[in-house]
Amino acid sequence: MIKVLDASSFIHGYNPSVEEGDHYTTNGIIKEVKTKMDIIHLAIEYGKLRIREPKRETIEKVKKTSIETGDTLSINDIEILALAMDLGGILYTDDYGLQNVAERLSVKVKCIVSEGIKGRFIWKLICKGCKKMYNIDYYDVLCEVCGSPLERKMVKNRLNRKNVK
Repeated sequence: MIKVLDASSFIHGYNPSVEEGDHYTTNGIIKEVKTKMDIIHLAIEYGKLRIREPKRETIEKVKKTSIETGDTLSINDIEILALAMDLGGILYTDDYGLQNVAERLSVKVKCIVSEGIKGRFIWKLICKGCKKMYNIDYYDVLCEVCGSPLERKMVKNRLNRKNVK
């Protein structure tokens, strides 16, 4: 079984040296996990963890999907999800945004300490005054109806209506 490890898996105590399966991560994730470097170096030394980078076209697909969902993913998040896609592996992460995009891309996810997401969601801008909903990439910070500020909110996918700007 191929297991692709995000930073949160190391941070929450996952140790590839004592777990079954083939483990992979990216250079970006290794740089992100400063507090668990001893575990990472031993796993690499024992041949239980391999470092690999994803394909450029897979990275672009993940970026596009994260824009569609409105999830704000770091370059490390994008690359680790792309690597899971390239390898056909299970992504080990507790990051909800990463889980949401992974679900859209049909990548299996296993959480370390959290329960994980319960379903698809998207990010929208919601007017604080009249509650009008806008797409996350809307060009203004104020509502065109009442002039109140817009705030970023997670909404269930079923609320993705056609009348959203």
